Amino acid sequence: MLINILAVGAHPDDIEAGCAGTLALHASRGDRVYLLVLTRGEVSGDPQVKEIACKKSAELLGAADLFFGGFKDTMVPDGLETIRVIEGVVDQVKPDIVYTTSFKDVHQDHRNSSYATLSAARNCKRILMYETPNTLKEFSPQLFTDIGMMFELKKKVLHLFAHESKRFELAAKAIGGLALFRGFQAGVRVAEAFEVGRFVLEI
Repeated sequence: MLINILAVGAHPDDIEAGCAGTLALHASRGDRVYLLVLTRGEVSGDPQVKEIACKKSAELLGAADLFFGGFKDTMVPDGLETIRVIEGVVDQVKPDIVYTTSFKDVHQDHRNSSYATLSAARNCKRILMYETPNTLKEFSPQLFTDIGMMFELKKKVLHLFAHESKRFELAAKAIGGLALFRGFQAGVRVAEAFEVGRFVLEI
C-alpha cells in the first residue's frame, strides 16, 4: 500500500542530511513524499540560492511537493506559531509517516521544529526523528534504514548545498562517515538512523 510521507526541516539541507536516502526509497516505491522547510537559511548564505537548491533536491528525491514555513533563520519560535504552520501542512498532505529533526540538538531551530512537529503531528501514528551534524551525542537511534541503493543520490543532493561554506564540505564528509557508522550498527553497508517519536505497529 502506498503512503504519504512528510519530512520537516528547520533549514535547507537538514532533510537532506538526515533522511534523504530514506525519502528517496519511499519515492522509488511510489509513496508520495512532501518536504517542509521552515526557514530559507539566510543567516549562513543567500536564501534565494538555497531555495533553488531545495527545489532541485526535491526534484531529485522525487518529492511530490515542497513547502516553506516562512520563519527567519535562527528564530524559529518554540510555540504555537510553529505548530500551526506544521499543522497546516499535516492537514493538507495527511502523512502516514512524519520525519523531523531530533530535539537532542545544539541548534535551537532544530529543537523547536522537533517539538513543534511532535505537537502538530500528534494524530499521526508514526513520527521518526533524524540526526544532523548538530545532533548531540545523546541521540540514541532505535530504527535504521538501509540506504545502500540511495547513498550516491544522498551525496548528490547534499552537494547541491556545497556553496554554503567550507564548513559544509567537512559536514558532508561527516555525514558520509556517519552513514557508514550507522550501517555498521545496523548490519548493512550504509544507513540512516532515527529515534522514535511515535510508532504504532499495525499488524
